Amino acid sequence: MKKLLLCFLSLCHISFLFAQNSADTVKQEQIKKNADDPANFLTRVEFFNELQHYERNGNDFYVNQTTLRTILKIGKRFTTRIDLPYVYNSINAPSNYKQSGIGDISFRLLGYKFWERKLSAFTASIEISMNTAQSPILGTGKNVILPVVSYSKLIPKKKILVSAVLQQANSIGGDESRSDISFSKLQVIVLKYWSKRFWTVLAPEWYLDYVHGGASMNLRTRFTGAPTPRMNIWITPSAGIFGDFVGRYQWSIDIGGRYFFLREMNFKKK
Repeated sequence: MKKLLLCFLSLCHISFLFAQNSADTVKQEQIKKNADDPANFLTRVEFFNELQHYERNGNDFYVNQTTLRTILKIGKRFTTRIDLPYVYNSINAPSNYKQSGIGDISFRLLGYKFWERKLSAFTASIEISMNTAQSPILGTGKNVILPVVSYSKLIPKKKILVSAVLQQANSIGGDESRSDISFSKLQVIVLKYWSKRFWTVLAPEWYLDYVHGGASMNLRTRFTGAPTPRMNIWITPSAGIFGDFVGRYQWSIDIGGRYFFLREMNFKKK
């Protein structure tokens, strides 16, 4: 029943996105904004596939996750998000465990841009990851709440955008046999514009695990192209640098795209 409700809410979210996509023109100011900037709340749908390679306790395995993401901008300062993942895990598991299926569905209940200037902005959001995975090896087994804050600064002369994103994750229920979750994640994003249609991202991310102890690090890169104002495509090769945190992989590659639902409201003068 819970999964049916989540699917219904997701379909409603997607339907609202398409309802916004009338035959309106795209604002020039909106085109200048970049969805790789966490401070930009742009209504869009994203579809991407990430393959991750792990080596854990003598096990060598892969996790492949395909995600449909919808992001809806509400007014000038609010946003919501839904992630629907389909996961395959190659790890050796009991025969009654499904190795592929729906993973943990996550929601951004509320994102709020509480401070904004011409070249910088602060944002905050509350996100929840639900224990919806169809098999123990396809999810965390826990419901997780994740408050997030971010700061972004544009340096026009260098054509560089710098962002910092701080996230705290804590489990709030789920399978009692699974380990609790409590960690902090800091991600620094350096985005370099090479042209209006191409930019790169360098994004180191650090994890501090409060349950098992220790720090870990991944280094993510992204190469993004914009063949049209409404469309982005990207490839994201990444590498694990150090640590034993569950989110630290040996390497990862992510390929995906996004489509923007932008509209311009024109009001006639009376």
